[in-house]
Amino acid sequence: MTMDQKLIEVLERQNPWWFGKEYDRGIARLKYYPYLLKYADTEEILLILGARRTGKSTLMYQIIDSLQVPGECILYVNLDEPILQSRGVDPSLLLDIIEYHVASAKQDRYYIFIDEVQNYDYWDTTLKSLYDTDKRLKFILTGSTSGLLRRKTITRLSGRYLINTVYPLTFREYLDFKGLERITSAEKKHEFRNYLRFGAFPRIALEEDVHIKEELLKNYYETIYLKDIIFPHRLRDNRDLADLLYFIISNIGKPFSYNSMSKALGISADTVKEYLGYAEESYLIHTLSRFDYSVKKQIQNPRKVYCIDTGLVNSVSFSFSENYGRLLENIVFMELKRRDLDVYYHRNSGECDFVTVENKRVTGAIQVTSELNVSNEKREIQGLISAMTEYNLNHGLILTDNTQDTIEKDGMTISVRPVWKWLLE
Repeated sequence: MTMDQKLIEVLERQNPWWFGKEYDRGIARLKYYPYLLKYADTEEILLILGARRTGKSTLMYQIIDSLQVPGECILYVNLDEPILQSRGVDPSLLLDIIEYHVASAKQDRYYIFIDEVQNYDYWDTTLKSLYDTDKRLKFILTGSTSGLLRRKTITRLSGRYLINTVYPLTFREYLDFKGLERITSAEKKHEFRNYLRFGAFPRIALEEDVHIKEELLKNYYETIYLKDIIFPHRLRDNRDLADLLYFIISNIGKPFSYNSMSKALGISADTVKEYLGYAEESYLIHTLSRFDYSVKKQIQNPRKVYCIDTGLVNSVSFSFSENYGRLLENIVFMELKRRDLDVYYHRNSGECDFVTVENKRVTGAIQVTSELNVSNEKREIQGLISAMTEYNLNHGLILTDNTQDTIEKDGMTISVRPVWKWLLE
């Protein structure tokens, strides 16, 4: 079997282990994603999802490094490569690459790593065919859009894949990345402010120059905007989309409805819904529903939006200091997502920022505020107690910038803790 010389050169450049060459493994991160190694040993396709620049490719390299196999057993294909993208309309491209390597390497087992798989329209049909016919092949994929899991793909690959989602760094990971293992509480608070201001993308965490951080964050936003929203959905008039994204990122944590956003921006409610769906598929944003035992009411009630990373929020929209409380709320929401919790907000006689749900039962209530003071203490506590009372909870949590306390009220216990301490638990 033969292959175009340009493709061969691309594959040789992308697979340095074939020649015993070194490659960048990045800072060790697999300990925070233990399921990746576990899933790498199963027969199912492993799909690693997450926003761009969250470190999915580096985690792939670390999985490769962990494999105790000859280099010829590993094939890595990065579909962001321009030459491969230019041939993306060829329905046999990926099949030809894999079959060429298998025929050349002559091994008993192959680990096939495909990076940014959403760039190839025929990935699911190709992999289903190979998965069903050649048990020597183990597939590990990354994707920057949850649109990969649309209904047709789910049906086609049903029972054949496992998913793991990668997020920007946790605060603990952030400290590890910077080599800050034994530091004082004052130093942790200082680092937390940087974490809140510039976010937690791995490259940003390692960069010391503030100007470069800010420029990189703008670049990340534009890349997600173009590569994962505009181009794949073939959006021609992107002015409405730009206005919508700016509006929602500037209003993180505030309730909205499609109709209210439609009136504010002068675009149809259907377009708002469509564009928000695209942004959520790209992992740029996450929407949060109001909790209700009725699914129909959940759908009808206003939602809130949070951003994948506070650094992106600060680079795109408002002043860091003016919206400190909203940024804290965003950090807490993303941590709850990382902890794989089912999260909603509560609103009845009062409002509580987050309630967590297990087996259709509310198990936790969390309020987030930059500080408890004379002007807001009553409102924040009453909002939390509203949720605790409605869902029969004895304990609630208020997360602040730097307050630690315990409040007993009406037979209920409220713990008040700094967000940065909670993140390190």
